[in-house]
Amino acid sequence: MTLELRHLRYFTVVAEELNFGRAARRLHMTQPPLSQQIMQLEEQIGAPLFVRGRPLQLTDAGAELLLQSRRLLEHADVVVQSAKQAARGERGTLTIAFITGALPHLFPAIISRFASQFPLVKLDLKELVSPYQHESLREGAIDVGIMRPIGEDDDFETRMLLRERMLVAMPAHHRYADRPVIRVADLAPESFVSFDATEARYFDLITRRIFSQAKAAPRVVQTARQLYTVLATVAAGMGITLVPASAKDLAFPGVIFRELEQPEPVYAELILAWRRESARPALSNFLRTALDVAGSGRATNY
Repeated sequence: MTLELRHLRYFTVVAEELNFGRAARRLHMTQPPLSQQIMQLEEQIGAPLFVRGRPLQLTDAGAELLLQSRRLLEHADVVVQSAKQAARGERGTLTIAFITGALPHLFPAIISRFASQFPLVKLDLKELVSPYQHESLREGAIDVGIMRPIGEDDDFETRMLLRERMLVAMPAHHRYADRPVIRVADLAPESFVSFDATEARYFDLITRRIFSQAKAAPRVVQTARQLYTVLATVAAGMGITLVPASAKDLAFPGVIFRELEQPEPVYAELILAWRRESARPALSNFLRTALDVAGSGRATNY
């Protein structure tokens, strides 16, 4: 006989009842098959587990087996419950990448909601610029990314989380500081800090599109890859720039923000992206949570 968990369950119930008849009723089976199972278990162990009498009594081997069986069955129940939780997306690990632009409102709101609803899912959080997120998704290094749009890709699913208007960021002492709204054409002569055309291509393209609509071009004096670096360069007085509205909430010292006059507004989008083939339950729960937070008003649409 191969020892199975059910044999230990049978034995444990008999040991607790110390009566084959009551144990059989508790197990919803007849007494003869139960007695046979216990005899086979005793044969496999090579020692009697009960002193037959009225009532039954455990032998030393039976008492030790009862102790260990309870531990094993309890652990087996935990294992089964853990597997069920994982199947429902309530347990496991998710690797989530995000960009700086998600930090002020959206990212904290999503993570807080998800962590409170699914406390047994461990979150591995990584700050990565959008092109690196794209690459990491393709390699399977992350499960989901909160990023800027990555273009059409049949391997990925995407959903929009947030749309932001673009603002002018400038040093606090800039000559346009007293203007509430600034025309794109007025930016053309100014020293301009641009996003890197390779690693921050999304905002580079947005900037070009905005200037193109005004039939103007920026006078780029410096480029940078990340929003923090762009704002730090502006704070140093090296130029002005265009940034998504959420940058205001980063409260960068020495930088002020003004509205941009656009006849045809160009918006920056923030999206969720994940591999189309992924069927992880925890990921499905995270996606639902993120989209719910984004649509509930807890994340500000700028």
